[in-house]
Amino acid sequence: MTATSIAGAVLVACLAPGSTALAEPTPRPPYPHARQIVGHFSELFPEGVAWDPTRNAFIVGSALHGNLALVHPGGRTEELVPSIGPVSTLGVRVDTDRGRILVAYSDFWTRQEVDTGMPPTSGVAAFDLHSLELIFDADISGGLDRTFGNDLTYDSDGTVYVTDSVSRTLYGISTEGEPEVVADDERFAADMVGLNGIVWHEDNYLLAVRYDNGELFRIDLDEPLESRVTEVDLPEPMLGTDGIRFRSDGSLYVVTNSIGENAGIPSGTDAVTVLRSEDGWESARIERRYEPWPVEGPTNIAITPFGDYVLSGDVGVLMGGGTSDIFVLRRV
Repeated sequence: MTATSIAGAVLVACLAPGSTALAEPTPRPPYPHARQIVGHFSELFPEGVAWDPTRNAFIVGSALHGNLALVHPGGRTEELVPSIGPVSTLGVRVDTDRGRILVAYSDFWTRQEVDTGMPPTSGVAAFDLHSLELIFDADISGGLDRTFGNDLTYDSDGTVYVTDSVSRTLYGISTEGEPEVVADDERFAADMVGLNGIVWHEDNYLLAVRYDNGELFRIDLDEPLESRVTEVDLPEPMLGTDGIRFRSDGSLYVVTNSIGENAGIPSGTDAVTVLRSEDGWESARIERRYEPWPVEGPTNIAITPFGDYVLSGDVGVLMGGGTSDIFVLRRV
């Protein structure tokens, strides 16, 4: 949930037709547009992924070990941040403007298997992008008996927004690590996995999607708390949606899977769908769909300068009680 790293940028000089002078060198990206990157790391089971432009590498979490790992585009994988506890590290973002790595975590799945002897925990940890020192650890469990911090995003001011998949409450976390309620709606509440993927739009609203029924919500942060949430009109529910990301053209990647079947949760199919909206995400249409996705169990997607890569981290194998040391990043 080890290949050798490929060399950096190559400059190619070519002779212009009909000229005896060399043309200006044409830069190539630091890595080729690899269709598929295979990583190996013992029982990592990554579920969330982000691109780190400062390291020219991917950062992934671990549904089993609660750490963060660095994945070089050649596939070589190494631990980046040690385990933060008996939790799953799930949604990951790299905030280069503020020099932070952001990760959502929870012990929800751990508690399904063992008694931790501790109150349920969920939250967001922020690490310095360069030193990797902890900046803050924001608890969103609120003393609840059930909590499941799952995915996150952030806005232009650095406020972080995190979904709790079993709660009716959506939290925002300030740059100082202080949580506050940004939405509270009964349509968010779920027994197992409700709200999951989340993104922020520059017009100051959020899109968040439920895994178990595929409903997509628009949360307008400029509206009063009691009237912020509206459901996006979709041609069909995006059942089994795990991660979502905006593309550069304003359309939305939606990554769905059937992983939840292992836990008796309504699930979708292994696919990547592109949604587009012409009315500010009051409604949306399906622009294209990649189905079936060629690697089982896709969960999230990273936007990079060299292509957009979908993560399949064998999380379904973990939920089924199996083991694995392989995960795959495949370009859309």
